[in-house]
Amino acid sequence: MNGLDTRPVESTAALTGTLAVVVALAIGLGIGTPVPVATSVLGGLALAGGAWALDQETNARIAAGSVALLAGSLCLGATLFLGRGSYALPVYVGLAVAVAVVAIDATTGLVENEPLGTALRESGNALLIGIVLAVLLNLNAEFGVLVAFFGTLLAVSVATPLGAFVTLQLAVLGVLGLLTRVVPVLSGWLPDTGTDGPLDTLDDVAVSPRRLPRAVVAVLALEVLVALSPVGRSLFALFLDSVPVVGPLLELALSWPLHVLVGLVGVALCCVLLADALQVWVVDWLGDDPARTLALQAGGLLTVAVALVGTTVASVFGVTFLSADTTGVASLVGPAGIVLGGTVSLLLLVGIVLQTPSLLSAYGLVPASTAGFATGSALLFVTTLAAAELGLATPLVVLGVAGAILVWDVGAHAKSIGGHLGRAADSTDSQFVHVTGSALVLTGGVAVALAARYLLVPMLAPAADPTAALRSAVALGLVVVAVLAFAAASMAREGRPTAE
Repeated sequence: MNGLDTRPVESTAALTGTLAVVVALAIGLGIGTPVPVATSVLGGLALAGGAWALDQETNARIAAGSVALLAGSLCLGATLFLGRGSYALPVYVGLAVAVAVVAIDATTGLVENEPLGTALRESGNALLIGIVLAVLLNLNAEFGVLVAFFGTLLAVSVATPLGAFVTLQLAVLGVLGLLTRVVPVLSGWLPDTGTDGPLDTLDDVAVSPRRLPRAVVAVLALEVLVALSPVGRSLFALFLDSVPVVGPLLELALSWPLHVLVGLVGVALCCVLLADALQVWVVDWLGDDPARTLALQAGGLLTVAVALVGTTVASVFGVTFLSADTTGVASLVGPAGIVLGGTVSLLLLVGIVLQTPSLLSAYGLVPASTAGFATGSALLFVTTLAAAELGLATPLVVLGVAGAILVWDVGAHAKSIGGHLGRAADSTDSQFVHVTGSALVLTGGVAVALAARYLLVPMLAPAADPTAALRSAVALGLVVVAVLAFAAASMAREGRPTAE
């Protein structure tokens, strides 16, 4: 059957994801507070939702998937922040990753896919550009770089009347030279009317520095040498003082007004050239399919906008969030740069985490066809044991281990049906029979484990007996071995075709 969608069958895959969420919530709430637990699980679901949306065809869905990936990454960051200093933090992170990889395998049928990696990379590129922009804006806001630069340049240019006279000539020639570059750019932007216009006039005025007559260059060079000489500056000042009316007016005009006017024209022309270079860069950046590229970058672009606007509003209202109290490099980067840098780190971490099932399957550690289900189930199993060390109640420990194995078993069943009958196959009856059988087996194991813990161990080792804790641990270990044996038996039958 060519073209058959062999992803996990929908209804059974949905049940697998639901089981993973339930087990994760039970484990997390058993040892921690609701907020970090909910944040971690929500982050895992957001990552899975983003991966699912990226697997669609429309740009709107892809943009939503990119935003969901960033939202899931930020939830992971919030989990790290809320769980800082707590021994339960690894459990919270493990639960988020487990939910994400199980749900991704349930929805897309594969954890390693090209749209997911492309979206992470494109959003990362947008975030890096946002960091550069945030740093530049922060430097200008904190230290007034632009104002200081242009103020110093103006002060040096008009320090002496002769220096102001020479620098004004050089500035005018610079503007005329910029016109030779700007006029073609403006001609490409504006429609061709077929008649002479202002651009033709500007083109006639424009003079390239390379085409200046040698006599003009020689005169300018001589003026520069004279302006550098103290005697020349003094003689020019005496000349202005000796002229009754024109001298003071010329000295006033050379003080700053003419320089500011020519400087503003030069800045405007530079902005045109910068816009043209930016247009070329954006076209190259967006590639052959700009709409698809922007959709993949939607999460990063939205994060950059929110970070820049949010930190600006916070500073306007006097909130010192990540800004006023920072020193050293942090003060140079600024609050928006810190936020975006942290987001890039989280995005890199998420990319590594979501590739883990593929790496494990490549080394033969988990079945390639159910890499996400196997990895998520293993994470739920490990986090359950870690939670047991943090005081998770014994019933929840046993239920968590059983639930982790049930997640893998149901997920593998969903993949098996999808591989034979297609994702859209009706698996209600098969799902009911298989899940019921597996649940009954695991329920029996849970009942035996709880009976051993609460009936057998107290009888063999009373509370006063110092070996009670050790025997209880041995009993729990035997239960774990039994459950692992069940998992091994289930994996042994994975290669056999199903008759359901």
